[in-house]
Amino acid sequence: MLAKLGQREIAITVIILTLAAAAVWYFTWYSNAQNNINQIQSNIQELTLERDRGRAAKRALPQLEETIAEYESQITEFLEVLPPKEEFASVLRDISSRARATGVTIKSITRSPGESKVEDVRAINVTLSLESPFPELFVFLKKLESMKRFSTIDGLTMSISEVNSYNPMLNTNLTMTVYVYEGSSPPVEGEEGGISQ
Repeated sequence: MLAKLGQREIAITVIILTLAAAAVWYFTWYSNAQNNINQIQSNIQELTLERDRGRAAKRALPQLEETIAEYESQITEFLEVLPPKEEFASVLRDISSRARATGVTIKSITRSPGESKVEDVRAINVTLSLESPFPELFVFLKKLESMKRFSTIDGLTMSISEVNSYNPMLNTNLTMTVYVYEGSSPPVEGEEGGISQ
């Protein structure tokens, strides 16, 4: 049969077979190989990124551990100065004594539960209705600041009862949050701890 074909037909047949083989090779092996190479390169990029992040995290680890230790120390110090929940009445008495010492009249005290994100710590919202001239109120607020280790002042509203007075009486609503410890064992008070300061 080959004897009947001329050189031209044989050359065309060889070219067609070569092209067919090349096409089969391209679609079966080369294309898959390119896909695999692209996938491997993508994996290399992802792994390189993760490696760089890991190295950066490793470099930052000592500083992170130091920061965590500092926060844990601050939490421990905070818990040590908190009054136990059984002593909340003492906290209210302390607030009242500070008011009397500065000449501020407490007309009413109301409390409601608050929110705390610290385990074993309960937040109690306290609203004080006060009456006093401004200088006495200012001194009372300064005295409340010494309780900042276990309380925060959240809001203050004032209204004047005597408009024409040189030193008018102020009606004041003071909202604050007091934190108490509810753990199984009371916190140990430090040398500067305690409720009355």
